[in-house]
This record gives sequence, C-alpha cells and structure tokens, in this order.
Amino acid sequence: MHLNSLMQQLGSMGSTAWNALNSDYALRGRIAGECAELIQRANSPDGAQAYQFMHNFLAVIYQRDFSRQEVSESECETQPVLRDIAAIFEKSMLDDELASVRDLVSDYPTNGREFVQWLKLLISGHPASRHPYYQSYLPEHGTREDMRFLLAQETSLDPRFDDILALIQIGTQGREKMEIAANYWDEMGIGEHGSEHSALFARTLSAINIDSSYIKENLQIEAKLCGNLSAALALSRRHYYKAIGYFGVTEYLAPRRFRSLTQAWRRLELPLEGIRYHDIHIEVDAGHAVGWLKNVIEPTVDRDPNIGREIASGALVRLNTSARYLDALLARTNSLETL
Repeated sequence: MHLNSLMQQLGSMGSTAWNALNSDYALRGRIAGECAELIQRANSPDGAQAYQFMHNFLAVIYQRDFSRQEVSESECETQPVLRDIAAIFEKSMLDDELASVRDLVSDYPTNGREFVQWLKLLISGHPASRHPYYQSYLPEHGTREDMRFLLAQETSLDPRFDDILALIQIGTQGREKMEIAANYWDEMGIGEHGSEHSALFARTLSAINIDSSYIKENLQIEAKLCGNLSAALALSRRHYYKAIGYFGVTEYLAPRRFRSLTQAWRRLELPLEGIRYHDIHIEVDAGHAVGWLKNVIEPTVDRDPNIGREIASGALVRLNTSARYLDALLARTNSLETL
C-alpha cells in the first residue's frame, strides 16, 4: 500500500484491514519513508503537486478528526497510521512557517500587560492587518463571484471554529478557561438552537449557492494551509501556546474584515439573511479580541515569560499565512480582470 492508495481507501477499509496495517511495522515504515520523500519533492522548485498532495492528505485526516464517524467504523482503529502520517506532514508544515518568524521574536516584553501592547502593535504593523483585499477591493469592487470564492476559502476554518475552541480550552484554568468558554458559548448562539455560528455560516453559503462541489473545485492551497495549521495547533496540546497566539490574531482581525465583507454584501444587494453570521461577529469578536488578549494571553505570559516566544510565533505564523492567502485572492481578481 502506498500513500495515494491509502488516501483513496480510507473510507472503505474495515477493521481487519486497519488492524493488519497497524501491526505491519515494516509497511508503516515504508509509508513514513514515502511521506519524507514527498516532503523533499514538495520543497523542490517543481514541487507544487507534491505540496498539494501533502495538504490534501492532511485535510482528509483533519476532516476525520473533526467529524462524527459512521457506526460501521467504530471498530476501525485508524489513529496509529494516520497519526504517523499527520505527525510527519505537520512537522514539515510547522517547521517551514516557524523558520520564517524565528528571528522576529527575539525581543519581547516579559510582563503580561506590556506583552499584550507589544503584540497589538505587531499585529497592526503587519501587512495582513490592513490588506488591500479587505481595505479597498472587496467593499468597493468585489463582485458576487468574488464573494462566493472568498467564502469557499473561509470554509477551511469558520465551520469548525466552535470545535477548535472546545479543544483549546482543555487543561486550562481560571481566567483562561472562562474566556475561551465565553467565546465558545457565543459560537453556540448562547444556547439558542439554530443560532449556532456554524449553522449561520452554512446559511451564508446557501444564500449565494455555495455547495461542497464548488468548494472542492475552488479551494486554493493557501486556504488549505490555513485550515491545516488551525487544526494542527488545536489538536496538539504541545502547541497550545502557539495556538492562543494564532487564534488571538484571528479574533483581533475578524471584525474589520467582516465589516468589509458586509459592506460588499449590501452593495451587491445579496440576500440579507445570509449576512447574519458576519454581522454578529463584527460586534462579538471585537469583545472576544479584547478578552482573549487580557484573559488568555496576559496571564499566560505573567505565569511564565518564556511562553511569550511561543505566543508571538503563533501570532506571526497566522499573520504571514493570512497575508499570503489574501495576496492570492487579490492576484486572482487581477488575473480575471485581464482576461
């Protein structure tokens, strides 16, 4: 069995096949070797196809991690092999991103409150903070198809953000846990059935005819990378400190981005019921951004100043990948205009 055939057969393998694969350490070693070879190809000048395959496979694994499995799979122990593969690909993905930010987090405050102020300046000064895609293009010139394409990319994070919050809060205490819990409760529509934010986001997609086929056909590699990074940081406890920096940036930037999106939505006179998700987040996420900085990040740095490096690294990874994601969206609009 090779990586390609394994990915194609994931949903059809029974417990007997999985048990045999899990206990075949020679085969698992060969699969690990294939993963390493794939990473080498992905890092070569002509490695786009290998890079795409790596992120497609990671996305498939994470989709399983964030999904309720069929009862027919209850006896299938997939974790040994899939975690082997995910661990190898995750290391490559994170090493690549962290290598580009390592020299940027050598000087940061060791006091929690001062660190938060420093982090806010870091975010505000980054190109992702006021990217021209959201600053001018989308609200002033974005078309209905631009909106569809953008929202298809956003499916790499938004529909599972509630589950990400549930995962992140594991093992936290006090102010940290309460802040993350409050954020999660808002994602749950403060207990009102049908108002869960994942349900509202699904209505947004439906309002402008975005289905799974459209998403599959149009999801760009930059969006897949953001989605895979989000999942990797949330699922692994050792990445908790990077995760609170990463998702702190997400909360901090969401209100202004969503405001631009709603301006475009109303200018285009799209169905108003589809914009409730983003309208809610403009106000809610502004509060969560303040709370996240004050009640999650600040006490964490006060507890151990060395954690500041991890938080800042996660924040910069989010900023850098977000900037590349928006660069790709803007480049697409420019290329369409020249056709």
